[in-house]
Amino acid sequence: MISHDPRGFDRAKAQAEAYVGDRKKARQLVQEVLTKAYQHRGQLETIWNDLMALIRMIRSWARGDFKRLPRKTILVAIAAVLYFLNPFDFIPDFIPGIGYLDDAAVLAFVLNSIRHDVATFLEWEKEQ
Repeated sequence: MISHDPRGFDRAKAQAEAYVGDRKKARQLVQEVLTKAYQHRGQLETIWNDLMALIRMIRSWARGDFKRLPRKTILVAIAAVLYFLNPFDFIPDFIPGIGYLDDAAVLAFVLNSIRHDVATFLEWEKEQ
């Protein structure tokens, strides 16, 4: 079977299963991702808004505030942030200038695949 997921993303999806089953663990993950994101904000400028939207969606789901997410959506959203957290993914994050290119590609892939659910979340968020 041929996978259409970005290279290395299957491992992140497997790890994400534990977070989907444990919302407390998912809330802790959000904090770790926010810490790393803010530490590297300058390098993440091109994906910043999308990354923050994804983080807010995961946080709202983990808190139980936003309940309209299919399991597959939350699984790939969590997998995307786990991929982002991994400093030794396909292109190691410490490589100047290109270390976050693969993270941006994975984020774009995930956002494209869950576009409708993210739009639903953003509309819900505006109403809050």
